[in-house]
Order: sequence, then structure tokens, then C-alpha cells
Amino acid sequence: MEDPNGIVPALAGELSLALKTFHRALILAEAGDDPTLQNPYTLLFAVIGDPRFAWTSGLSQLIVRLDEMLADGEISSREDLLPFRGEVARLLGEEEGEDSEFRLRYLIALQNAPDVALATGGLRRVLAKLPDKAA
Repeated sequence: MEDPNGIVPALAGELSLALKTFHRALILAEAGDDPTLQNPYTLLFAVIGDPRFAWTSGLSQLIVRLDEMLADGEISSREDLLPFRGEVARLLGEEEGEDSEFRLRYLIALQNAPDVALATGGLRRVLAKLPDKAA
């Protein structure tokens, strides 16, 4: 079903923002109080190349894919968002096929960093607006 009012791209943008907020919270939780990661540039290079951040790469790739599709105008119906809803639900452990390493690290971050809990809540609010595969 097409989206004559342009609501779907706006919803995809909202999902992208929520995913970026969630990603940032996870990165900062993983960095913790490490003094070597207090400089934003050092943190950026660590996120790119340090193995302790590798568990976030699936989330990074999901955000890039969503943003590219949005920029290319490839998201025009609510059904176009179904794969993203499923992948996010799997990351959060709400659907089968979860990434166990991501899930474990996410749960640790969730317990240790209030910003991760806030970002998760924001992400879940956006997910609630997305179509469910049963819909």
C-alpha cells in the first residue's frame, strides 16, 4: 500500500533517529570511563577498529542501510519498514534469531548506563508505530 501523505518516510526518519540514539548510548556505555576514549576522534577510531566495539557493527550496518534507502526514496510503504522492524526486534531479543553477543553486551549496557535504558524506550516507542508482520 502506497503512502500518499509521505508519512512512511517520516516514520523511517524517526526510526533512523531512534536507532542512532540507541547506537550512541551503547557506544558510550561500552567506552565507559576509559580515559583513552574521552576524545571524540579517538572514540570514533575505536568504534571503527577496536574489537571491543565490533558487537555494534550489525546495528551500524542497519542504520546505514535504512538511511541509504531513505535517501534514495526506496521507502514508500509501511511494508518497506517490515525488515527493519524485524531486525531491531531481534537485536532487542524480542524475536527469534537474536545475536547472542549483541544481546549479552546490550543487557550489560542496559544495567550500567541509564542512557541505554532511555534510548531503548525511545526505540521501542518507534517500533510500536511500525507495522507488525502479522498486520
